[in-house]
Amino acid sequence: MRRRLADRQVTDVVGRLAERTDDTLFIDTRSGRVEVPRREVVAAKPIPPRPTRPGPAHLRVSLDDLARLGAEGWVAVDEEPFGSWLLRSAPGYTGRANSVLVLGVPPLPLDAAIEHCQRWYADRGQRTMFQVNGPSGFVVAEDPTSALLLERGYTAGGGRHDWDRVLVMTGPASGLPAPPAPAPGAPTVEVGETLTDEWLAAYSEGRTPVPGVTEAVLTGSARQLFLSVRDPASARVVAVVRLALHTGWLGVFGLWVHPEHRRRGLARTVMSQVGRIARQDAMPAVYLQVSGDNDPAITFYEGLGFTVHHEYTYLVQPLP
Repeated sequence: MRRRLADRQVTDVVGRLAERTDDTLFIDTRSGRVEVPRREVVAAKPIPPRPTRPGPAHLRVSLDDLARLGAEGWVAVDEEPFGSWLLRSAPGYTGRANSVLVLGVPPLPLDAAIEHCQRWYADRGQRTMFQVNGPSGFVVAEDPTSALLLERGYTAGGGRHDWDRVLVMTGPASGLPAPPAPAPGAPTVEVGETLTDEWLAAYSEGRTPVPGVTEAVLTGSARQLFLSVRDPASARVVAVVRLALHTGWLGVFGLWVHPEHRRRGLARTVMSQVGRIARQDAMPAVYLQVSGDNDPAITFYEGLGFTVHHEYTYLVQPLP
């Protein structure tokens, strides 16, 4: 963010926008929080998360920064920052959009912070769920927040295998295959900026939608694209994926291929277009999330050059 001070001097502030009011922006920088009056702002632009380790772009990002990026790519209907934590609600639609994103230290002692979150979800008629992140293979019970939640009767995964362990994978856009040359009768990938009824209908064959909520989450990012593939014979949409576009990064969400059209290379065809879009828009790094029990999907993404960056687990509140 570029600001002009009272003496007309221009200076830059680099950090994460933590809070904002009608008059003031609060930026968390490496040296602490900075308050910037809106009247001093000359210009602002997003930048990718700063590197925290050596290596290619998709590996240099920190766990916390990538988790925040994923939250920006999958925005809940109702969100509220709680210090560095983020409370999210989109009733009935996905764990990511209905859980506390646990990052850093909460603004209250841990016991009090958990109580605050439980009241927030109780006010919305929901069970409380926490998304706790850690390095690949981390032991849930050794995480301080998780340990306290387990003592309170929370369960890892809440009885769902797909929530027990989720892998966040990253890969270089340069490693994704180039789109195949056009051929008569071959499927092509359509790219749109708008969520259409046809795209949503195909997507909903893979998971149960929540009317109004699903559409809000799918269109809630700053920028998104909707890719689809039609069956040349029937003109029916048989494969879809949603992309979230960030500065320097591209997020892949909800890749789905109709069961009758699997093992025909459609997923690879879709991912080739993902790579084309990322390279075209100067996004060197790509991220996605996949359930730890989905071995075929993990193998597929590994074959495209993706590796596990970190993992997370949902801790779910016990029933009353």
